[in-house]
Amino acid sequence: MAGKEVAKQETGGAVAAYNYGDHAGVGFEGTKGSDLSIPFINLLQSNSPEVEEELVPGAKTGDMLNTVTGELIKGDSGFVFLPVHKEEAWVEWVPRVKGGGFVGMHDPNGELVTDLIKANGGSRIPPKGTDGKRISFKHGDNEVIETYYVYGLLLNQEGTEVESFAVISFSSTKIKPYRDWLTSMYLIKGKPPMFANRARFKSVKQKNESGTYANFAIGPLKETWAKSLIDPAGEKALLDEAISFREMVL
Repeated sequence: MAGKEVAKQETGGAVAAYNYGDHAGVGFEGTKGSDLSIPFINLLQSNSPEVEEELVPGAKTGDMLNTVTGELIKGDSGFVFLPVHKEEAWVEWVPRVKGGGFVGMHDPNGELVTDLIKANGGSRIPPKGTDGKRISFKHGDNEVIETYYVYGLLLNQEGTEVESFAVISFSSTKIKPYRDWLTSMYLIKGKPPMFANRARFKSVKQKNESGTYANFAIGPLKETWAKSLIDPAGEKALLDEAISFREMVL
């Protein structure tokens, strides 16, 4: 609108944001989730191309990468995340040694997944190979991996403002911290909605039969999960953004 200035606002004293007044969001009317690229937050391992092949300068095991923006998040500082929706799928991939690549997603209650689990003695834990190490479930030559996806908003370090959105996937060793996180939210007195729970993601080094690897370390934004909840009275704007994003995802 004529006569209105575009004001620069500082958020957290580091990253500049801008207030566009009545022009905020103009041009993006009708934008749906299906119109956008999905930014995943990938936890980098020693064999990740970004680390092993030095595709991302300075990337180390335990760092996290936003696949759309290319932002590298250091594992010891992490990021603040507000979950709004979760999904389960069994994802089929071409093995990395054969070029890799996404094939498709299978219903966790569908025939293919049911048959894989049944053939594994009823266990969802992947079988072991001849060397005693865990291998993936197989569909022909492809790998089928139990995976959980959590859609949510990336917040500033104080957890007070939305900076972007992202999806985090949990498979293999990352399923345990995912379930621990889900349980911690679910057990809060009063059953607050998922999108009221603010979490801080960092990374930690762990060991198993296959060696050392990086895993997610997920904790509450503040001292406890209850204290990390969005206050629906004092932080209504943040809660409204979470609700709007959930509606967009669904």
